[in-house]
Amino acid sequence: MAEMPVQPPPAAPAPGQQKIVLPPHRQRAHRPWRVRAREWAHRNLFPSPVGTAMTLAAAALIALIGAGAIWFVFFDADWEVITANRWLLFAGGYDREEAWRLWFCMALVFALIGAAYGTWSNLGRRDHLFIALAGGFVIFLMAHGGAAPWSSIWFLVSVAALYGGYAITARLPRDDSRGRQMQVRIVGALLALSLPIALMVLLIGSGTRADDLDGFVLNLVLAPVGIVGGLLVGIPLALGRMSSQLWAAPPRQRREEPAGPPSIGGYIRGGRTALGLPRMAIRAYVLSLVRWAIRRDGAREWLGSVLRRGALGIKPISWTCTAYIEIIRGAPLLGWLFVALFILGDVIGGSLVVRVMVILAVFTGAYMAEYIRGGLQALPRGQHEAARAVGLTPMQATRLITLPQALRISIPPMVGQAISIWKDTTLVTVILPLRELKGNADSAIAQLEFTPDRIEAYVFVAVVFWMVSFMMSRISQRTERALGVGER
Repeated sequence: MAEMPVQPPPAAPAPGQQKIVLPPHRQRAHRPWRVRAREWAHRNLFPSPVGTAMTLAAAALIALIGAGAIWFVFFDADWEVITANRWLLFAGGYDREEAWRLWFCMALVFALIGAAYGTWSNLGRRDHLFIALAGGFVIFLMAHGGAAPWSSIWFLVSVAALYGGYAITARLPRDDSRGRQMQVRIVGALLALSLPIALMVLLIGSGTRADDLDGFVLNLVLAPVGIVGGLLVGIPLALGRMSSQLWAAPPRQRREEPAGPPSIGGYIRGGRTALGLPRMAIRAYVLSLVRWAIRRDGAREWLGSVLRRGALGIKPISWTCTAYIEIIRGAPLLGWLFVALFILGDVIGGSLVVRVMVILAVFTGAYMAEYIRGGLQALPRGQHEAARAVGLTPMQATRLITLPQALRISIPPMVGQAISIWKDTTLVTVILPLRELKGNADSAIAQLEFTPDRIEAYVFVAVVFWMVSFMMSRISQRTERALGVGER
C-alpha cells in the first residue's frame, strides 16, 4: 500500500516579519468549496436521523409541487388570455400613443433603484439571479404572441438604467466625507420626488386625467403614496401619542400652586333646579367665580401654572392622536374607501384617485404610528435622560437620539404593513369605479373566448404581486442587516 505523502510543516515567518493569523470565519472561507458545501449540508440538511427524514420529505414535497407547476405553466395552461390583453392588464385605458411616457417613468424609477442600491447596499448574486428571472419572465410575456418588439426594447433599456445607476453610485467612496453626505441627500431627495415626477410625466400634456390611470400602473401609483404618506403621517402621530412621556417636564420640588377657580361642590345648598343643581348654588358659585377672575393675578397665575405642567399643551395632543389611531384602526379599509367615494369628495374635492391616495395614507399612518410607538417604548428611559443630561432639549433628544433608534427597531413591522397595503390596492376595484391589475384581469376573463381561462389570469396576477412583495422583502432584509436590526 502506497504511503500518503507527508505534508511539510508551514514555513516559519522570516525574522522581523509578524505572523498573520486570520480570524476563524476567514480561515473557513479559504477552504475548498466542496469541503464547505459538505459541511453546510451536514449542518443544515442532515444533522440527525430525524433531520434527514424531514429534509427528504420536504424535498419530495417541493419536487411534487415543482413538477405540477412546470406541467401547468408549459403544457396545460393557455396563456392567450394574458398575451391578448397585455395592454389592458398593464395600463388599461391609457392612450397607446403616449406609451413612451410609461416607459420613460419605468426607466427613471429603475435608475433610481439602482442608485439607491449603489448608495446604501450592494447587488449580490441572489439579486442578479432575481433580476434575470424576473426580466426573463417579463420579456417572455412581452415578446410572446407576435407583440411589437419596442416594448421588450424599452424594458431592456430600463434594466440597463438600473445597472447604470448602480454602477455610478457604487464607485463613489463610502466614507464620512462631505461628498458622501451630499450623495446620500441627493439620492434620497430623488427617491422622494420620483413619484411626483412620474405623475407629472404621465399626466401633463398627455390629455389623460388621474382617474384614467388603471391596470398595473394604478397599483404602482397608489401603493407608494400609501406607504410614504403613511410613514409621514405615522411619525407625528406616534410622537404625539407619546408626547406626555417624551416631552413632560422633569420633576421639580413641590411648591405651592396658585389657587384655581372655586369648586361648585361647596355651594350646593337649597332646592333643586332643572339642571339638577340648587338655585342658590348657581348664584353663589357665579359670584365667587367672578370675584376670583377679577383679581389681578389669580386667573393669570393659575393659567400659567397649568401650561407649565403641560396639562393644556401635551395631554390634549396625546388624546387627539390616540383617538385618531383608534378610530382609523377600528374600521376596515373597505369602509374608508366608501368614505373616499361618498364623503371625501365634498370635503377636499379632487379626482377619485387623489381621494383614494389620501385614504390610503391616512389608513396606513395609523398602523405605522403604532409600530413606531412600540419602537419608542422599547428604548430604555436612560437614552432620553442621557440626552437631556448633556444639554439637549426634549425635541432635540427625540429627533437625534430616540426617534432614529425607534425607526430602526420598527423596520420589520413597517415593511410588513407596506407589503400589506401593496396587496390591499386590489380593494379599490371592489367598490370604486377604478380598475387596477386584478380588476382588469376580471375584465379580461369576462370576454367570452377567455372565460375558461380564469385560473391562468389569476395565477398571473398572483405572480406579479408576489414578485413586487418579494422585492420589498429583500430590500427590507438588506436594510435590517445594514442597520444591525436585532443585534446588540
